Parts: sequence; structure tokens; C-alpha cells
Amino acid sequence: MKRRNFILGGGLLATLSLGVTATNASLADSVTSAADFRVINEFEPTADLVANPSTPDTLSAHTWTTDDITTSIEIDTITANYDFGGSTATFENVDNTDIIVELTRSLTTGTDRDTISVNSDTYSGSSATFDLSGNSTTNIVDDPDNPNLRVEINAVDLGAGIENPPTEDTYNPTLTLTNDNGETQEVTAELTLISGQSFFATTITDVPATYTENDPIQVDYEVDNTGDETDTQDIALLVDGTEKDSTSVKLDPGDSPATGSLSYSPTSSDGASIDLKVKSNDDSDSDTITKGNTFTLSLNPTTPGASDATHTWSAADVDFQGEIDTITVDYDSTGASLDGLRTDRNTGDDLDEDVVVKLTRSLSGGPSKDVIGLNNGDSPYSGSTATFDLSGFYTTDIVGEIDVIVGYNSIGVTNPGTASTYTADITLDGDQDSFTDTVEFTIE
Repeated sequence: MKRRNFILGGGLLATLSLGVTATNASLADSVTSAADFRVINEFEPTADLVANPSTPDTLSAHTWTTDDITTSIEIDTITANYDFGGSTATFENVDNTDIIVELTRSLTTGTDRDTISVNSDTYSGSSATFDLSGNSTTNIVDDPDNPNLRVEINAVDLGAGIENPPTEDTYNPTLTLTNDNGETQEVTAELTLISGQSFFATTITDVPATYTENDPIQVDYEVDNTGDETDTQDIALLVDGTEKDSTSVKLDPGDSPATGSLSYSPTSSDGASIDLKVKSNDDSDSDTITKGNTFTLSLNPTTPGASDATHTWSAADVDFQGEIDTITVDYDSTGASLDGLRTDRNTGDDLDEDVVVKLTRSLSGGPSKDVIGLNNGDSPYSGSTATFDLSGFYTTDIVGEIDVIVGYNSIGVTNPGTASTYTADITLDGDQDSFTDTVEFTIE
């Protein structure tokens, strides 16, 4: 048997005992029946609580998980209470950016598990109330694969987190959920603190904004032993979940944080972005960087203010799923102009247009780089941005080189009027994917 507490409308609580063969219909009947009673509460709902570290008088990340509560009425606030009388935990080093609330909810599109943002607030003392954003649906439904509610008071930054009570003991903190009707439900957990533990809190301090193939990236980190025991741990760099580099760090309690760097050389198998994680045995920190410098942008001429200049955007390969529908070039804030540029000369020859797109596609006879026809779009263009609509008569998946030549025929780009280095964006859009690259170019 599996029991569930339901928070119901009208100030009612109901607990249901369901067999493994219960259907949605029988569940609905049970709720209707239970709602006839004022209160049926056969057991106290509980949560699992993990504290890292679980040493007394230290800053700690506390993670609560439970599947003992479901509610059709949306949750408004969650209050964490660590007041144990003479010995308390404190929230002085916690703010709303340290709070992660994740729950499984029922939406019109189906069941969804998501992180719910918490409104800005400051906290102090032994309890804190987390105000869930009204922009999210916050009902809670059963989740067969995960706890349906997870609350993490997360020591992401050094100097953040709950400060554990000062003495070894077993404590019983609570979470209280309040729904939009003002009804409440309390969940109890067990927190056991013991001395003689290390805890290596890990922070990524610097990563590059972008990466390129075969160009090593450096990930800088900081590790602090916030526990009360000396330890030596491996600090590892994971790329998309696979360990790529590691080093050993020894720290005594109270030592200054250890700093260092781990590295990885991206390959052609890496996608449009890579997920980086630096982890100790106790803690981890993550970041994501995107692939950069996929495109190059060459100008002819490069002189300031030149009119009808040819700008050629080129890439050897682009990680793009499906077919490309449109290509947008954006010179916003550079002073460059696309006034008069045309893709509708209607000569019957794609090479007579002012914009030419050459794309390497996968065809039945093998990869082929071809000129792709363009629809009229917004031609003639004006301003600093233009979107080129690729003809639907062509297959436009990409398996190799791409060139976008702006200013191929009569009208071209008017260069920025001042010698300097600028950036412009190119965006590929399709039904399945979207890709944007920011590229530097120089006017001299």
C-alpha cells in the first residue's frame, strides 16, 4: 500500500491508501469520498534531508526531498523551520539566489518537472519563508521517477548556506507548505550532525566565454575545506558528464581556499555548447560555454564608409539540426547599412542577386555545395539587419561548408564610417534548431 496526503479545497486534509493497481478514475472517486470528512490524517508526512557538510557549526547545503504530498491547489510559500529550542540553525548567510525549488506539476500539456523561481527576499534567524513566483504553476502531482518535491538551500557560493546548529545531535526541522487557499501542510525531516568530517566546497571561478575545436580551454576553480577534519581529495573536471582532467588537493580546516586550473581540448564531436563541472567528493559547481568563432567575416574593401562592400560570412561546419529556413545578418550598433540590398531581381539566375548563399547539403549522390535560391523576403532591405528566406524548393540541411555573400552583385554593405573593430551576428533558423554566432570584423 502507498499512502498520499492531499491538500484539498475548503480547508480539508485527506490521506488515501492506494494499491498499486489504482486507476485515475478510482483515485478521483477516493478524493471525492475523502472530501466528505473534515480531517483524515493517518500518518505524518516526512522528507529525506541531506546536509553537506553534516558537521556542527558550519555553513552547509541542505537538500529536502519528499513524495508524501500532492496538491491540486497551487503552493504559494514554503517555510523552513530550524528552531530546536536551545540549539538552532541560522539563515543569515542565505538569500533567494541560494534557494532551489523543484517539483512535478500537472499542466495542460501534461506532467512537467521544473525548477520554480523564488521571489527576491532576505532571511535571518532560524526560519525562512520562500515565496514561490506567481509566474509558475505550483500544484504537485505524483512522480514515478523522482521525489515530487525537492527544496535545496544551496551553498553555491563560498560564505553561503545554512549555518548548522553548534552541537552534535539529531534534530527535526520542518517544511511547511502553504497553498493559495491559506491551507498548510507540515513535513518533518531528521538532521543528524557529527564532528570529524571534511567538506570540500568547490567553486568555478573563471571559464572562457566560448570555445573552438583543438584550442585548450582553462577552467579555474577554488576549493575550501569547510569541515573540521584534514582531508585529501581529487578535484575533477567533467565535460558533458565525462571526466577529462583531475588533480589532488589537501586542505586542513581553516586553511585558505586552494586555487588551481583544469583543462580540456574540445574536439569536432563537441556540440554547440559543452557543460563543465568541477567536483570534489562532497560538492560541485557547473557552467556552460558555447562554441565560438564558427563563422569568419571577410570584407572587400575594409575601408571606413565604403559603399557596396562585399561581406562574406563563411564556416567550415555548423552544428545545426534539420533544414535551415532563414539566415539573418545583424550589424546593429556598428554603423553599417544594408540599404538597397535586393534578393528580388527576378532574372532567373540566383547569381544575379545581391545576396548569394552557398550551402553544403546531403543529397542522394553525396554532399554537394550549391547556390540556394532566396525568396523575395523584405527586399529591398534597409537598416542594419536583414533576414534572407531560403527557397523551399531546395534541401537546406547542412553537412559542411556554408558561405553567405552579402553584396555579391550590384548593391552591397555600407561599411561603418570609423576605423575600429566591431562585432556582428549571423543567425540560422529552422523548424528544429537555431544557431547564432557573433563574429569580429575590422574596418581600417
